[in-house]
Amino acid sequence: MKKKIVSAVCGYFKHSREDLIGKGKKAEIVKARQICAYLMCDMLSLPLVAIGNIIGGRDHTTIMYARDKMKNLEKLNSRIEKEIDDIKNIVLKK
Repeated sequence: MKKKIVSAVCGYFKHSREDLIGKGKKAEIVKARQICAYLMCDMLSLPLVAIGNIIGGRDHTTIMYARDKMKNLEKLNSRIEKEIDDIKNIVLKK
C-alpha cells in the first residue's frame, strides 16, 4: 500500500520517485511530498518514524508537520482537497 501511495502521488503530480523522496526543496515537490506523508498517515497505521523512512529518511517531526499542514489546508483550500481525494481514489482503485 505504501508503494501505491508513493506511485499515485508521483503519477498525479508528474514527479519521479527520486524527486519525491529526495532532498529537493522546490515548492511543487515539497507539496507533493507533504501530501504523500499526509495520505500515509491517513490511510496506513504506520508509526511516523516509518513514514519518514519511506519518504527519504525524514524525521518524524517533519511528518507530523506535513500531516497537520495538509489536514488544515484540506479544509481551507478546495483545490488541495480535490487533489487529495483524487489521489486517494487512484490508490484505492489500484
